[in-house]
Amino acid sequence: MRAAVRVEADAAALELPRALVLELFGHARECYPEECCGVIVGAKELAGWRAIRCSNVQNARKAQGESELDAREAFWVDEAELLAVLRAAESAGETLQAIYHSHADTAAYLSHIDVRNATGASGRPLWPGLAHVVVSVLEDGAREAGWFEWDESAGRFRGRRVQEV
Repeated sequence: MRAAVRVEADAAALELPRALVLELFGHARECYPEECCGVIVGAKELAGWRAIRCSNVQNARKAQGESELDAREAFWVDEAELLAVLRAAESAGETLQAIYHSHADTAAYLSHIDVRNATGASGRPLWPGLAHVVVSVLEDGAREAGWFEWDESAGRFRGRRVQEV
């Protein structure tokens, strides 16, 4: 996997609640060496944001010939689960804030595959306003996370480090 977008060293970190970061790191550790995936939902205030785990169906996609990559190399959120999560969030007055996944044995960055899956044929986000979170997880645990948002003026994703508060 190659990095398409890295965390920018001079960018201010995004502060997320400790409980949310611990949930993301825990999910990444549990799924290692495969990639975990899920979504972050909540109202506008960060304090109420929460992670909802989703199934990575990438191995099934590979088995069906839809992809050459398995769950160690990529993720694909189960579409029925995602729809149910979106409906439940909407009913609770919450919105989708981010989609998250992990990278095993490498840094927290958006790969070329991640960018391709997040953008349409036009090269623009399929879900405008949706952030992407990538957790770096090694055999002995999760180390870091990156927060990636679309920068309209630059016409690309930009990354910053996630910091717990």
